Amino acid sequence: MNGSRFLRRGIVNCSSAAALGAIVACAPTADTFRPGGGPSGFQATSDTFLQITAQGAGPIGAATPYSPKALTAQMPGYTTGSVTIGLETSTPTATVLFKEAYGGRIQVLHVLGEGGRITQIHGVTHHVVGPAGERPGMTFREAGVDPSTCRIGRDLWLGMAICRSRGASNVVLTFSFQGEAAMASELPPRQVLDTGLLQRIIWTPPG
Repeated sequence: MNGSRFLRRGIVNCSSAAALGAIVACAPTADTFRPGGGPSGFQATSDTFLQITAQGAGPIGAATPYSPKALTAQMPGYTTGSVTIGLETSTPTATVLFKEAYGGRIQVLHVLGEGGRITQIHGVTHHVVGPAGERPGMTFREAGVDPSTCRIGRDLWLGMAICRSRGASNVVLTFSFQGEAAMASELPPRQVLDTGLLQRIIWTPPG
């Protein structure tokens, strides 16, 4: 397995990947998951930094200009940086929004833009909750995704399931798999699909 694919699966932590100057699409670590409460096994608590809805990610939405200054103005207490991320067919540079928490610097959002406008926002930590209560780190089954909304990824996202959130039609969820399914060119059987791990919650402007 090559380096970029290894990192894309979220197997290493973000700080290690950044130190290597690598392409990252980081997954959450499991040490601060808060189980309980809801049918999915996850519960929104004080560990939830923000929610992604049809309108945007927390206070950031389609009307927010794409610039570090504009993003931090909407997100007091956050800082910005940049990172190269692996999308399905490209490796663009994204603006990262960091939050200082738990003795570290957590990557919360990856924001993409063009011409001063935000084109995508990616939630990349389990401290972000999606429109229907999804969190990175959940399994496909826990997230309650409808398989009929999914397709298999290609190119850099080969073997990943790309699905629509049941809470918003403009929010996409990406799931990774282990074993043979991680290299598959078609969606795996339902019993394998249910084991997929949510990597990213991706918002695009509505309309």
